[in-house]
Amino acid sequence: MLLLGNIAIGAIGIIPSIFITPVNLDRFGLVGGSILSISGEIIGALFGFWLYRYGTKHIPAAWQQHRWFRFFLRQKKTTVFWAIIAFRLLPFAPSGAVTAGAALTTISAPAFFSASSLGKLPAVSIEIAIAFGLTLWMPRPVLYSSIGIALFIFISAALFRKRSAPKSRTQ
Repeated sequence: MLLLGNIAIGAIGIIPSIFITPVNLDRFGLVGGSILSISGEIIGALFGFWLYRYGTKHIPAAWQQHRWFRFFLRQKKTTVFWAIIAFRLLPFAPSGAVTAGAALTTISAPAFFSASSLGKLPAVSIEIAIAFGLTLWMPRPVLYSSIGIALFIFISAALFRKRSAPKSRTQ
């Protein structure tokens, strides 16, 4: 069940995986939890790529004018490959935006999988180290309460931002 949760978080790319990595490590230990976290991130990104690739047929033209998407659309496949690695290495680059941007291009799924995996490994390794420290340092009830509170705040902030965003006018 946790594997599906990890894949879903990786595929959607909106909720940071730091919310589930401590749970993986707490439930399965350092080795098992690390394998679960890395697998979920990588497989989730590939599923997300396929979902976004399918969904690109339905993306509004206005979204495709966003600078993030335009960057990907103007690049050659090899440049997109290296850009995916670079963006995956950046700790605060939104995973879903990288995946969606790559899905708009003609890069193949195997090339995306390779680039995404190479770029995610260092970031996930750092995340695992931080999460493992938290699992050792915090008592389980405090750890799970902290994760729940942080997730609630994250989702509330995202919903508030969406609700308070200016509505576009259609004429």
